[in-house]
Amino acid sequence: MAGAQGFVAVVGARVLPETAAPQVADTVRFFLSRGWGIGSGGARGADHYALTAVLAAGPSACARSAVFLPGALPRQSEALHAFVAHGGRVVPGAGAGRRALLARSRRLARASAGVVAFLWGPSRGSVFTVREAARAGKPAAVVLAGGGAVLPAFAGGRWAPCRFGAVEGFRWHPEPLERARPSWLARVFQVPEGEPIHAQLEHIASLSGGERLWFERGVLAGDTVLVPHEALSDTPAFLATRRLMRRFRCEVRDAAGLAELFLALDAGADVVTHYEDEARRVGVARIIEDLVNLIASLALAEQAPETDALEHAEALGDGVEWVDEAGRVAQAAVQSPVEAAQSTVQWHALGTLHPERVTCPVCRAVSEADEDSGELPTCPGCGARDTWEARQGGRFRGIVGAMNACPSLEELAALGKRLYALQLTHDQAGVAWSHYQLRRAALEHAVTLRQPARALLAQVERATPRSLGQLGGRLYRLQHASTGSVSTTEWRRIWSVYQARRAPARA
Repeated sequence: MAGAQGFVAVVGARVLPETAAPQVADTVRFFLSRGWGIGSGGARGADHYALTAVLAAGPSACARSAVFLPGALPRQSEALHAFVAHGGRVVPGAGAGRRALLARSRRLARASAGVVAFLWGPSRGSVFTVREAARAGKPAAVVLAGGGAVLPAFAGGRWAPCRFGAVEGFRWHPEPLERARPSWLARVFQVPEGEPIHAQLEHIASLSGGERLWFERGVLAGDTVLVPHEALSDTPAFLATRRLMRRFRCEVRDAAGLAELFLALDAGADVVTHYEDEARRVGVARIIEDLVNLIASLALAEQAPETDALEHAEALGDGVEWVDEAGRVAQAAVQSPVEAAQSTVQWHALGTLHPERVTCPVCRAVSEADEDSGELPTCPGCGARDTWEARQGGRFRGIVGAMNACPSLEELAALGKRLYALQLTHDQAGVAWSHYQLRRAALEHAVTLRQPARALLAQVERATPRSLGQLGGRLYRLQHASTGSVSTTEWRRIWSVYQARRAPARA
């Protein structure tokens, strides 16, 4: 981080204690003495200590520094108003809450020449800022100020010790990505160098029968292999059902519905990409619902001609019998096979010469997908699998993880009550309650039955098929007598064994 025009972001945990303020001030003075300005996030803790150090350095330091806020400039902040009065620049944001904070941190990291973060404990927001700087190719460093702070686990590089004057820290050194190993398409379509005709003949001779068929049909365009197919519809290739299934990670029915909705909107590839990103955040069902409402609103807003609609209607003529009770018109009623457009040849991408790269939904590290594996991709950096739960964000992963690790039924019941108050999507709520039921079943199975429950369970296991029905009635009356000697969890265990014994008799 040698001196130049711009500023270095000095940020950190909001809970950073005042005992760490001298370290923050030393770091600020280290960069100011080298001609840099200082950027901060306008929050408590490390951000406030950095701003105080800039103010103490005088107007020249303020003039080349900046403070990025998640929202508008607060009226009651004396330090910020003093910073502005000395020529400092404040960059306000828009919005509130966690999303505005993350947007502020992202803007600060990308506008700075580098980031130094003081970590105290987990420091999730500061780690996010450091990660954004590393992704943008900016120098990034951390200072472990205490509170159990550890170096963030990033993929694709390593941490190395460094110093900012008297302050010791660690700087991130990204490692260059290894050249991706060629895919099977590269082995088929890349001809080795040599005399053109001889090299191509030798390459064809080395291919198997199936590979030779692909080589004859495919065309290499850059790094992409294209193969022809007979175009039976005018649907754009990016709206193909299988492609939408892969991009939106949904079933055939949802993909077909998305294709119809995008066709109705005459949407381009950029619109599909936008909704693909939204689907990972809110789910496919929500996207379909929003698109249906959007199309309905557009239809209501369309201007109809101020004439008789029948003047513009197209008569069916002899094909009127092709209209069914639901008002649908068969293809033969509006177009004969002779009038139908002739099929043409179109091309679709079979794949690329380089294997697909996947982005980890947890740490956002990019890795190479194993095309020969039938398992879900696993991040080599943090070990997270590319599951539906992982793509819902850290908050939802925390909810599911808390339920899966719940040690007792009492704590699980309390967690279930809090689950009602969370604003989850329909899909998230369904998955969360599925994890809840599985964990409850596992905890109930591990419960040690007391003597009264063990006695009743023994009666169920010893009962003959003929006496099992009478025993069930007696158990029902005993349960509703509210004696309290058998708990609700124990009754569920007893009734599950009872139902298992009754099933063969009913069959």
